[in-house]
Amino acid sequence: MDDTETNSSGINLNKTKVWESAVPPGLQFALGVVGNLIALVVLVTSAKSHKWKPFYRLVGGLALTDGGGILLVYPTVMVRYATDFTYDFPKPLCDYSSFIYTFTLISSAMIVCAMSLDRFWAILYPFKYNTNTKNRRTNIMLISIWIAGAFISSLQLMGLGSSFNYYPGSWCFLNFVGITTMDRLSSYIYSLFGLSILLTTIGLNSIVILTVCRGMNSDIRQQQTARRRKKNDIFIVIFLMIIVTVFGVCWTPLMVTILGHAGRWIHGNGARELLVLRFAVTNSIIDPWIYILLRKETFIAMKRHSRGLCKTLFDRLDIPTESAIPESTPNEVSGCGKSMEKTISTDDQISSTVLHKL
Repeated sequence: MDDTETNSSGINLNKTKVWESAVPPGLQFALGVVGNLIALVVLVTSAKSHKWKPFYRLVGGLALTDGGGILLVYPTVMVRYATDFTYDFPKPLCDYSSFIYTFTLISSAMIVCAMSLDRFWAILYPFKYNTNTKNRRTNIMLISIWIAGAFISSLQLMGLGSSFNYYPGSWCFLNFVGITTMDRLSSYIYSLFGLSILLTTIGLNSIVILTVCRGMNSDIRQQQTARRRKKNDIFIVIFLMIIVTVFGVCWTPLMVTILGHAGRWIHGNGARELLVLRFAVTNSIIDPWIYILLRKETFIAMKRHSRGLCKTLFDRLDIPTESAIPESTPNEVSGCGKSMEKTISTDDQISSTVLHKL
């Protein structure tokens, strides 16, 4: 599996017969493109409700980056599998594949970090956050991320390192298995920058979670308003914990592997390198389901469906529903939708919670 030789272009030529199932890359290709396309469609069709606020602009940029990167690079991957691993990448195609992979992964990581920064700023500094220039500021941030990602991903094309064709010959990336000074320097830059993004994201989300939890504890003596805020705050904490967990699990293995190769305490080019890349790409597949499906509109729809389901169950069990119960006050929410109603969070509600806490 690891028996390879390398030509002068930095592309490895397999001396032994290799075989890998085409199912994992096929599923990643289909789910990555379809999932991010659905995310973009949902964003566009619900534009009237979210009004393209900064967070949703970053979500759109994330979906474009993830979906576009997978769409541009995975056809080259599938060619290798379709030819039963007999097709070898020429140098220009390997450089192209390397650039798209490195650009997509590092840009997605920076956008996730920017989304965490957006939540950090919105919750801890709501007055500074809610200005007339926040949308323009977000657009500049998104463009800057793409420019920075393109620059970092072009280093190996400009002579700082090189591109390398990894096992099973279906993907190219910066040459982090190389032993030259330039290859190791390029690997150090990419991995340390990637790990710094991860640590920054974790730090920002941890501060937000602690701030929200402190606000929940300070409101414990208030009754209805405190309960509503507590539901909203619990939703925020769960949402951010999912973000940190998925991003950390998917992103860390690749960065540690690149850093290990650069430090010469990891060796080889085989199934391990393929696995950590697939983990990193999986983050691009899961992203749209986290940032789009776990949104307030989805919870509203779930609340409506849960009301209908509860009513059906009550009818079958001959249990009186709200129609047979005296009308509740405007401040009360009846049925199964009560708890779901309280989990819906908006920027204004978040800001007011923090202001009350402070």
